[in-house]
Amino acid sequence: MEILCLGLCRTATQSLADALEVLGYNRIYHMREVFKNQHGQYWISALEAKYEKKDKPFGREEFDQFLGDYAGVSDIPAALFYEELIDAYPEAKIILTTRDEDKWFESMKATVWHLHESRKAASAKGIPYRLSELQYEHVWGGDPDTYGRAKYREHNERLRSIAPNDRFLEYQVQEGWQPLCSFLNKEVPTVPFPRSDDWAEYKKENATKP
Repeated sequence: MEILCLGLCRTATQSLADALEVLGYNRIYHMREVFKNQHGQYWISALEAKYEKKDKPFGREEFDQFLGDYAGVSDIPAALFYEELIDAYPEAKIILTTRDEDKWFESMKATVWHLHESRKAASAKGIPYRLSELQYEHVWGGDPDTYGRAKYREHNERLRSIAPNDRFLEYQVQEGWQPLCSFLNKEVPTVPFPRSDDWAEYKKENATKP
């Protein structure tokens, strides 16, 4: 594990994951990997251990069972375990992706929270409903309209406070290749920075729906 991208979802975590693969990192674990590899139960167990104390918290041994072949992680559920992952992989570099809070909030309402609240999470994107439910209740307090913004700020502030300065980059993807490549000691590619969004079709389909 070389890179921990620990910004919350809807902060261009997918574009960053794709960019890291362009830079030569072998496989970055993004949320899309959860359902491609049927990893839902791993994350359900990790969330239940973290928030409901149903088992011992996940550490290096547990994460390696399903993350061991990846060079990095990006997006949730991984970002929800920022403290555990930093402890488990102490040599990994850490990236916090951020975004304008208002834009982030509206994007979450149109995607992640909308999907859960419409109760399509079990089938629409292949994500087990229990996984969505645990995140909705424990991460967003069961009421994102009330708690979402505070949770976003809390996540970012806490990560800034615990990440070692020599291994930490706070980053917005519109900054492009230069700061990312400088941080990772990589040459700047000649190809454009990726702009990826698996939610694009979902947002289009649900744009006029309540």
